[in-house]
Amino acid sequence: MRDRKEAKRGPQSQMLDYVILLLVAAAGFAGAPWWFVLMGTAGLTVDAWWVKLRLLRQPPSVPLSSKIITYLVTGILANLGFAAFVFLCGRWLRQLLD
Repeated sequence: MRDRKEAKRGPQSQMLDYVILLLVAAAGFAGAPWWFVLMGTAGLTVDAWWVKLRLLRQPPSVPLSSKIITYLVTGILANLGFAAFVFLCGRWLRQLLD
């Protein structure tokens, strides 16, 4: 089994965050509907929490606590803010160039 220290996010995972944000900004630039913000939020959240949720199943198992749920909800809200911001930046850039 992998050690818990090895389960940190690597550079590919961090790069995936930038790719998701660039895709959301491109969707805003292209005039896509607002629900692309929700797709970007889901992508950012899954990318960030994939390792953490996988560690909950490995021994020693950590129960799902209110602290973990609070971090998850806070992360979702922060990712929603990031995705909405880059989406609006894409829309703003489109209006600026028109």
